[in-house]
Amino acid sequence: MNEQYSPIDRQNEDDFLNSFDAAKFLTIIKKSWIWVVFFFVIFLSISYLYLRYTKPLFESSSTIKLDFESEANTLGLASNLESIELNELSGEIEILKSKLFLSRLVDVIGFDVSYYYYGNYLTDERYANSPFSVSYKIKNGSYYDRPIDIDIVDSNTFTLNFQENGELKKSKFKFGSPINTPDFNLLIEKTSGFSEDEVVGSYYFTINSKPRLINYLESNLGVRPENFNAKTIRISFTDYNKFKARDIVAAIDTIYLEYTKEAKNLALEQKIKFLEGQIENTESNLEGFDDYFESFTIENRTTDLSGDVSRTIKQLALLDSQGYYLKERYLEIELVEEQLHSNDKIAISSFITHNLPNFISSAFEEFQTILNERAIKINSYNENTLVIQKLDEELNMLRKNLEGVVEDYKKELKKSIVQVKSQRERLESNFAALPSMGTTYNKNRRLYALQEEFLLSLRKSKMDLEITRAGTVTNYVILAPASLPGVPIQPQRLLIFGVGGSLAFIISIIFLLLRYLTNNKISSLRELERLTSVPVIGSVPFFKKENLETTRLVITPSSKSALSESLRTIRTNMEFLSNKKSGSQVITITSTVGGEGKTFVAVNLGAVVAFSNQKVCIVDLDMRKPKVHLAFEHAPFTEGTSTILIGKSPLDRIIQKSRINNLDFIPAGPNPPNPSELILNPEYQVMIDELKSRYDLIILDTPPVGLVTDAVLSMKKSDIQFYVVRSNYSKRDYVKSVDKLRNMNRFNQLSIIFNGVKSDAGYGYGYGYGYGYGYYEESPKT
Repeated sequence: MNEQYSPIDRQNEDDFLNSFDAAKFLTIIKKSWIWVVFFFVIFLSISYLYLRYTKPLFESSSTIKLDFESEANTLGLASNLESIELNELSGEIEILKSKLFLSRLVDVIGFDVSYYYYGNYLTDERYANSPFSVSYKIKNGSYYDRPIDIDIVDSNTFTLNFQENGELKKSKFKFGSPINTPDFNLLIEKTSGFSEDEVVGSYYFTINSKPRLINYLESNLGVRPENFNAKTIRISFTDYNKFKARDIVAAIDTIYLEYTKEAKNLALEQKIKFLEGQIENTESNLEGFDDYFESFTIENRTTDLSGDVSRTIKQLALLDSQGYYLKERYLEIELVEEQLHSNDKIAISSFITHNLPNFISSAFEEFQTILNERAIKINSYNENTLVIQKLDEELNMLRKNLEGVVEDYKKELKKSIVQVKSQRERLESNFAALPSMGTTYNKNRRLYALQEEFLLSLRKSKMDLEITRAGTVTNYVILAPASLPGVPIQPQRLLIFGVGGSLAFIISIIFLLLRYLTNNKISSLRELERLTSVPVIGSVPFFKKENLETTRLVITPSSKSALSESLRTIRTNMEFLSNKKSGSQVITITSTVGGEGKTFVAVNLGAVVAFSNQKVCIVDLDMRKPKVHLAFEHAPFTEGTSTILIGKSPLDRIIQKSRINNLDFIPAGPNPPNPSELILNPEYQVMIDELKSRYDLIILDTPPVGLVTDAVLSMKKSDIQFYVVRSNYSKRDYVKSVDKLRNMNRFNQLSIIFNGVKSDAGYGYGYGYGYGYGYYEESPKT
């Protein structure tokens, strides 16, 4: 049974980004220099092509000084002359940038027709040196701003290409002959710049509309303050033709001196008119507020809303007291009414009768008097006597009279209660509305105050503008006339090449960093030592004398190469690893995967040890993909380690002599189905013990430990364990398997041999001899 074993541990992998290896990065630079050169060539070529096929843009400029002489200041009417002058400076700049001024400029400069020449790569405007001129009359407005092609055939004729009714027409005409169509009339004449030898070719011209010219001037014109304290402004204009840019700036300077006063006064008039409209609107708003305050005072008979709130609270308290009093009287009169309606003797306290009106309390007193009189006489007379009957009749009459009076009084009390309640509800309603009315009133008061303040501000601004219009005179001095640019402002050659070089540099750095970050292979001894705590016993240099397809024994007794010296160093260091004072030693050589050179190291290390008069035997324990016999240039053997371990072949017959004295080897033999189980057989230990009795050093070439368990089983029964790591081949993850292998199996004598190190890497030696070692699914590597 084949057991898969992977000692790679990724959980504690070092942060590759935080362990920058400058030497490794330098190696990558050396390998990638052709790409760096390629990037620089590409970006510098792009920069050159951009400069070659980009039209140069020129800028002409002039400087004008503005002096403000204000008679208003002389009259003592202007209190802040400095602020006025700054506003004037800003105003002059706005005049220069206004469409009104640019419209005047278009009328003067006469750029209604533009002439162009079709070059091989770029189109060139023929400003002031066109070989022909065009006079026109446009009947169809769609022909404005439309290119019209003209091909000069010879000194007398030309071909005009234009569209008529949607169809392209191409007709031949003579210079100076009128061209009449339903859409336009043209007259094309030669100019003094016409030369038959030079001007033959393709041209086109456009008849510019006024809006297009204004937009052209506006988009290319720059006006900005040069020095606020000196009151100077800078006028600039950019164009692909430097002469055209200079002439436009010169025209701006000339026209500005004539136009500015008119435009300035017009601007002031417009501002004053605007302020007058705002003043009129503000006064109208104030009148509306006045009407509101008057109506509020009439409706509410007050303007002191806070005092009304206090008075309303007092009235509500008074009404509450009255309502309580009336309800008390109403309850008392109900009690009296209840006594009157009963047939029993009326018993009403003097307190209640005291609170009743006088006419009711008098009637009660009279009724009580007669009632007392009857009570006295009833003791002397019979109830049927005339005296008693008269008293009863009188009492009944008084009772009915009292009932009517009490009923009327009760109705009056009820009516008074309703009136008090209604009055209280009305006061409560007014009291609830008072805060809202106060808020609205106060808000209108604030708005009224703001409108008053705004009106005063408007009137002050209007007065300032009128003073400025009446008392300011502008004087202008051209400090620097329109310049003729010699060097274009765009594109800037140094800047473009600098950007191209910088981009090439940045892309190169990014490319190199990506190659560095994606390179997860170990390339240096320092990197290897940083990744593992297992000691490195030595380095094997890059072997480049031959392009070996498979592992070979390349060491000779007289060899003085770096390879042989490095193996001798490993042989010497082995003495410090072994705890044995004497006797044979068994060393195991393995790696993580195939192709790392363990067989190469095993064979050539054995040869170096054999040169020191020690008997060495190399045992090929890689019974899946044996390589030892190839190193000694033998064909595959039908007998070997596999047949020894199953007891089929004796050891004496299997041991093979090499061409080097004292160096023997045992081939792997036929591939068994169960290599791991064979190593566990007792025959394996018997074979090792027998070899120890015959040889000073037994080297076991095991399978890769990262793929199968055979190597681990052999390493446990060896004295020294060597782990081969190949430079620029073994991955960083492989090194983790070394630490895990030592910790899990307690291999205290485990060491690393760093294989394939190139001397130009600055770390030591190595080899890389062009053979591969694939294992199972892994493809062979070269």
